[in-house]
Amino acid sequence: MFKNFSNKIFNDLTFNKTGYLSFLIGVFLLPSAVGISIIFLFYALIISFLNVDEFIKDKWNYPFFLSGLLMLISTFIHFLRYDYYVDLGLDPKLSLLGLVNWLPFFLCFWGFQPYLNTPAKRISTAKFLISGSIAVISSGILQLLNINGPFQLFNGLIIWFQKPLDEIGSISGLFNNQNYAGLWMVMVWPFCLAAFLKPNRKIFKKIILLLICILFVVFICLTDSRNALLGLVISSPIVMGSASLIWYLPTIFLGFFLLGLTVFPIFPEKLQIFMKSIIPSRLYTLFPEIGIKYLSTYPRVNKWLAALIYITEKPIFGWGAASFPILYQINSGEWFGHAHNLPLELAVNYGIFPSIIIFSYYSLLLFLSFRKISKFSNQKIDFFHQLNQKAWVASSLIFFIAHLADIQYYDARISIFCWILLAGLRSFLKEITT
Repeated sequence: MFKNFSNKIFNDLTFNKTGYLSFLIGVFLLPSAVGISIIFLFYALIISFLNVDEFIKDKWNYPFFLSGLLMLISTFIHFLRYDYYVDLGLDPKLSLLGLVNWLPFFLCFWGFQPYLNTPAKRISTAKFLISGSIAVISSGILQLLNINGPFQLFNGLIIWFQKPLDEIGSISGLFNNQNYAGLWMVMVWPFCLAAFLKPNRKIFKKIILLLICILFVVFICLTDSRNALLGLVISSPIVMGSASLIWYLPTIFLGFFLLGLTVFPIFPEKLQIFMKSIIPSRLYTLFPEIGIKYLSTYPRVNKWLAALIYITEKPIFGWGAASFPILYQINSGEWFGHAHNLPLELAVNYGIFPSIIIFSYYSLLLFLSFRKISKFSNQKIDFFHQLNQKAWVASSLIFFIAHLADIQYYDARISIFCWILLAGLRSFLKEITT
């Protein structure tokens, strides 16, 4: 009896504590040293699965079970018709490799939840996300100063290298791609805003957080990423609350109206020339002149239409991972890496059913979380807990919206961040609030 009791204490104080610490270290290192981060997160995941019975009992895991099974079946079909796909220039082996982008993360969805199952743990995770992202800002500052590395630590275990600013024109930092850097920063932004808005902070901490918020906003703008700018606009009022809409919506409306005067060709040319003289060029050049008549010729819309055609041709099992660029080149003569829409990309690769299940489930988690935070005003909950939970919802929404018009998911840092967010939403929904 004493032995069982001592074993329980050992498990609770050693395994659970080290698992949680390993998780936080992994979160901190995620943007700057993803290889080392994965090691710590993997250890944390192993600790979670020592209690595998709970994983099996949790019905919220079942949609991912089913999606994983369907994707495995699709991969089997691709191998079964190996010669047919090879003749088309496709490689069925990539379907097996592509599962790495999904199946392990289905396990992460549950495995990360023990480290996010209280408001205090989610607040701590947010702090480590913000702290770890200072490295991204630092790399961007170095890029502005034309100091590009490469920088190495631990005999090359960690290497930072960023392209010179004059080659790419926008800040990308250690991500080496401005869209990826912009998405990362704008997904962390709601947590920065929530931390700054926390009441009763000491003035020194308030000034530090204000500086961090300013750096995040400036960095997001300097990436020239339209998705990041849109995410900044959408996420901020979610964290600040509905009261902010009184002044926030008119401000945003005025900004978009002035931008519309600059880029919509329906307005007089002289007016557009005048507007371009007063609006920073790096802003309006992000939004080329829009003509509804030729909507289908726009690059993104063209990719979406092409993806829909490929899906209708093989709706059940898809064409295999990494098939979109090959199919697109065959049909258009132009190479392009992805469909600019993650649900469509997944459907092209593995069929419509995994895509529908995964992103319907994502939408459900967002909807239920939105509904729950809308009731915060009627509940006696710590205000900072409210702010932080709104940040989790805002960040998850940003990821979802961004991946309707682009795909950064295949960067391990972005995908891991995504599944941490989903695990946080699920943990929030489990909690009973009064």
